[in-house]
Amino acid sequence: MNSRTRSPQEPSSQHEHGRTNSRRTRQVETTERLGWSDAPPRLRLALGLSVLGAALLIAGPEFGVVRDSPGKGFASTALLTLLAVAPPLIAIALIQFGRALTAAGVLTGVALLAPGRALVDLQFVQDGLLVSRPELVIPTSLAALTPGTGLWLLLGGHLAAAVAGVLAAGRAGAAPGSAYGLEVDAGPASVNARGRAMGWALAFATVAAVGLVMPPFRSDNAFQLGHDLIDSPTLVRAGLLLVVAAVVGGCVFAAGSARPAVARGVILGVLLGTAAVSLPEIVAGLSVDRLHPDPGPYLALIPLALLTLAIFVLRGVSIADPRDDDADAREDEELELESGRVHLVTGVLGILAGVAALVGAFGPQLVVDGLPAPETYANRQLIPAGLLVGLLGATLLTNRWAAAVRPAFVVSLGSIVLVGAATLDAAFTGSGVSETVHIGAGVWFAAAAVVIAAAAAVSAAVAGGAERDDVDLTERTLHTSVAAPAGAAILFSIGAFGFPMVTSPDFVAPGIWSEFRLASWGLVIAMLVVIAAGVISTMARPARAAALLLGAAAVVGVHALELPLTGDRTPDAAAGSGTWLAMACCLAFLVAAGIALAGPAPDNEQAPNNEQARDNEQPPDKEQPPDNEQAPEKESGPEEPAKTVKKPVGKRARGDRA
Repeated sequence: MNSRTRSPQEPSSQHEHGRTNSRRTRQVETTERLGWSDAPPRLRLALGLSVLGAALLIAGPEFGVVRDSPGKGFASTALLTLLAVAPPLIAIALIQFGRALTAAGVLTGVALLAPGRALVDLQFVQDGLLVSRPELVIPTSLAALTPGTGLWLLLGGHLAAAVAGVLAAGRAGAAPGSAYGLEVDAGPASVNARGRAMGWALAFATVAAVGLVMPPFRSDNAFQLGHDLIDSPTLVRAGLLLVVAAVVGGCVFAAGSARPAVARGVILGVLLGTAAVSLPEIVAGLSVDRLHPDPGPYLALIPLALLTLAIFVLRGVSIADPRDDDADAREDEELELESGRVHLVTGVLGILAGVAALVGAFGPQLVVDGLPAPETYANRQLIPAGLLVGLLGATLLTNRWAAAVRPAFVVSLGSIVLVGAATLDAAFTGSGVSETVHIGAGVWFAAAAVVIAAAAAVSAAVAGGAERDDVDLTERTLHTSVAAPAGAAILFSIGAFGFPMVTSPDFVAPGIWSEFRLASWGLVIAMLVVIAAGVISTMARPARAAALLLGAAAVVGVHALELPLTGDRTPDAAAGSGTWLAMACCLAFLVAAGIALAGPAPDNEQAPNNEQARDNEQPPDKEQPPDNEQAPEKESGPEEPAKTVKKPVGKRARGDRA
């Protein structure tokens, strides 16, 4: 009766489940269809302010940002007009096609960069000769430049864009029960999709940030400066910092937004705002006399374009129904695919960090006005560090070796930080000697390598955490055979990074215990990375332990190359105590790696199986009563058949153990 009662209900439940899935699918497919009638009044007002701001941004250069303007460096009217009208036109088109929420995100993304751009333009009020804006004006003399009407129109345009973004952000004043409000309050998108987008955002935003702080172009014109962030005047420096913060914050916000429509709109707005800053610099470097292209604007714009494309793809997935019959299978497949994607992101970041380190090694570190670039030494160690990280990053792109190589890759990133900090320290120290000495492009690539390496470490940690979720780590104990050489290597590493690698009468190397400088932070971080790898390897699985130890040996090996690669920077250079300790440390790590790779797993990893076998044998002995207690039970008629079955079982169990 009960079975006949349940059987008709199961198809009905499945039918209702199917209808629920179809309704849920239709909801995902029809979401974001919000046109003019659904746009709240505040969004319409924001759109009007955006149009007004575009008109002011177009009119400002035409009226002239300074009085008696010497003229523009190139015919920039068409380019500036296109960059000004792009945000409102795209927003209008999105609303027309039923994407009002995405249009609001575009206005919000553009508004993030408006305060920084306004501060950069305000430099014309303080001293227009220090502004590098060839699309607006190129001075022809040292005469002071007086702000003109066009400057205030430009500032008004930035203000209108900022207010428009504030009005369009969030619910934009939509009523809770309206279609727009329901769309804003709808359930979040796929967490996995947001995680993938966050990884790409961290990678590309850091590269774009480095590009924004680099010089916009190289200039041979004494009246048109091409300074980077450090050498820029105060207001320009503050404005660029705000622009960098807006770009990074906008990318992270877009990647982590719960609504795919908002994510796509914000990242598109950030791209448009960055294009308004970088595209005129690119055109100026290509077309203006005595100006030459520099990689900064390209690094700022291209990664954001790729990130926009990635977010449009990654955040365009629909929401899976967890009640689906195949949800578990799809979740397993998605987790496996997600692991591969995280390794892919990590590998790409590793390759980018390696390439940036190599460019930093061969690029100019210092530029002296009117003289050849001086020879530098600290950046030479970027060559082995870049090759190491780049090759390991490329290995992560293969599914077969990714999981095994990842621990070594994570540890190897310490070499980028170690050498990158020394390179930056030498460059900043050299640039402070004279006002005619400036930082070269190679320094910024070295800094980019350090930032990308940090992002790669975060991405690799995410991949490692996902892998450890499927491994039982409760029974891990110490690898005694690995602990001895690893412990010795850890002790050697303290001296290897703490004591000088090169000794000379006229040279004082940065250190941890004395002469603490920027390079000392690299020594501290590399030492902590190596020590952590040695400690973790004593409790890790054999293959993972070997990878950690090999990565630590590679970092120490790169550090040991300081004398042969940089010894020419001082006369009578000799190997310091740090060099000998580094060689001993590297050898100890290699011995520990060999033992970990050849030796068996810890003894207690097999213990749970033996204990489980004993536990399985004990219950029959405990549950079976003694023979003398079973005899009286035979007299009870109804109970007798059951007891006569149990007694032989108990005897067989005891006999087997005997």
